Amino acid sequence: MKRRTLGRTGLQVSELGFGALEIGRHWPYWRQDREDFTRPDEASAVRVLRAAIDHGINFFDTAPAYQDSERILGKAFKGVRGEVLIGTKCGEWFDGERSVYDYSFHETKRFIENSLRQLQTDYVDLLQIHSASLEVVRKGETLAAMQEAKREGKTRFLGLSTEDPAAALEAVSSGAFDAVQVSYNAMNSLFARETFEAARAAGVGIIVKDAVARGKLSAKLIDVTDAGERAELERLRGIAADAGMTVTELALRFVLSDDRVSTVIAGTKSTEHLAMNAASAGRGPLPVEVLRRIDEAGR
Repeated sequence: MKRRTLGRTGLQVSELGFGALEIGRHWPYWRQDREDFTRPDEASAVRVLRAAIDHGINFFDTAPAYQDSERILGKAFKGVRGEVLIGTKCGEWFDGERSVYDYSFHETKRFIENSLRQLQTDYVDLLQIHSASLEVVRKGETLAAMQEAKREGKTRFLGLSTEDPAAALEAVSSGAFDAVQVSYNAMNSLFARETFEAARAAGVGIIVKDAVARGKLSAKLIDVTDAGERAELERLRGIAADAGMTVTELALRFVLSDDRVSTVIAGTKSTEHLAMNAASAGRGPLPVEVLRRIDEAGR
């Protein structure tokens, strides 16, 4: 597994990171009535995490909103904490039915202490604001608590995860954040157009989530009702087939073809899928001709 530098942090992160949502929480919750998307038992989850390390993955992304995820990571990483980089978040948790948000100074401090206890560690490598809005970034209350935690040695670096390009750009321009976690995939280049260059110029690391578009760029069409979106997915499947690869491999390698990206996080509860993802990442960037065909749609 190759590694890339996470912006100015100097951290060497595996090109493929591990998203620990599915091992701690039933996901995706909106399809529970149709298919079995239950989380694995603890032993199976620990086995997947250990397998990830064996594949050379060293960056693990979790959050309190992923329910049991932090606790399972804490158990899995006993004795190997120095071999892994952990990114967790604050500001959001899941009550079993919906997400609840609190970005106040006091609650942020509580988030941090709870995460350290669950992870069984004295520090995390990256502490991020979860689902950060432009308002939360500008208000600065969450950041102030995170900066205090950094001074106390409870986190090495600061970042945020967001769906808002304006929030990402505000974080980059503030100089206070070391990394931004954003959505980017072969169907959606919004952040690449609006954030990536500014982040690289500022030395801010880019962590990509949703590389497979929440499962749409996988073996089957999932939750796709829009005719235009379905047509685009079929087009990408055709490109993948012509190139002799699965659409998931196409999706992961597409993201890694951008050298501004530090790592792409992909979640799974299956050691088989994990091995396939690791192998895909190991094949490197996509050929130029394949990239040209993907970009023809003018995403």
